[in-house]
Amino acid sequence: MTSDEVFEAISHPMRIAILKELAKKPIRFADLKRKLRIKSGGLLDFHLKKMEAVIITDKDGLYTLNNRGFAALRAVHIVTNYGWQRRSWWLNVLMMFMLNIYFFFTAFEFYIFVAIPTFGWLLFYSYWTFVKRRVSLRSNGADQENVEVS
Repeated sequence: MTSDEVFEAISHPMRIAILKELAKKPIRFADLKRKLRIKSGGLLDFHLKKMEAVIITDKDGLYTLNNRGFAALRAVHIVTNYGWQRRSWWLNVLMMFMLNIYFFFTAFEFYIFVAIPTFGWLLFYSYWTFVKRRVSLRSNGADQENVEVS
């Protein structure tokens, strides 16, 4: 099983919705159809066949995710949240900058008590964002290429 086959299995919005639903608990075909409000059983069957790389059917006939399915779901979450991680860093920088400016001009005698913790927080948050999460500040429309799934 290659990663191409796994990504092909989740390459449609309906398949991603199926993936998220199956992550909650194993479910029968009819219940899955009802929860996702799919009118055609043939349509659901088509998508489930496309997802054979990431789902299995247990002895009771319940659909559930296999290990590749859970890995695919993690990849979907990472790609979905990637832009928010960059925006979150920028918001933190902006808030820390505004906090420092405010205390510098209004309560200069307390400025050192604000500057040191905010600088420390920015160092920690920057390390966590750029080293641990491997977020890039460049947004050239190819964010998915920069995401690594571990």
